[in-house]
Amino acid sequence: RSPSSEKSRLQRALGSNYEVGKLIGRGGFAEVFLVHDKRLKRDLALKDLRPDLLISEQLLTRFRREAETVAALRHPHIVPIYDIGEAEGVAYILMPLIQGESLRALLAREGPRPVREAARIVLEAADALAAAHEAGVIHRDIKPENIMLEGKGRRVQLMDFGIAKAIDPLEAGPGLTSTGMLVGTPHYMSPE
Repeated sequence: RSPSSEKSRLQRALGSNYEVGKLIGRGGFAEVFLVHDKRLKRDLALKDLRPDLLISEQLLTRFRREAETVAALRHPHIVPIYDIGEAEGVAYILMPLIQGESLRALLAREGPRPVREAARIVLEAADALAAAHEAGVIHRDIKPENIMLEGKGRRVQLMDFGIAKAIDPLEAGPGLTSTGMLVGTPHYMSPE
């Protein structure tokens, strides 16, 4: 699909209260668009499943689970969920637009961070992960692309809980998916 047809499809799904803007990010399963909320006069980020993927019920379930998982978390370093919806063949999540950049983009542009800044970033991310763990959620895909740095102070905002797993004390095993495949980004997974 062309970018304009995708924007039209999203616009129909959202209705007249939102105006779909440009594509601002793309991952393995989803795209993120700038969206303007006309009622509250604010910019948001809309995450939707990529239209080039074969959308299965399993993928939709995973997408819904991400929204439910993050919506249950309340922490200043976790990007909140504002809304979720499905319409016109589009499954989407609305969240705040983070004014900043990913840790990956910062490192690519400026290189390694000074020790004090690096320590602060790690501590803020660890604080968010601890809150998620206390709520029974393991992120399972921590990497520089999933750590947004907001504003001039570069406040950490942890995002993309798409492969998060609810901790089940009765479940045994090495954290495999139902197909027996490990999940995560190989370059950032622990060796074990």
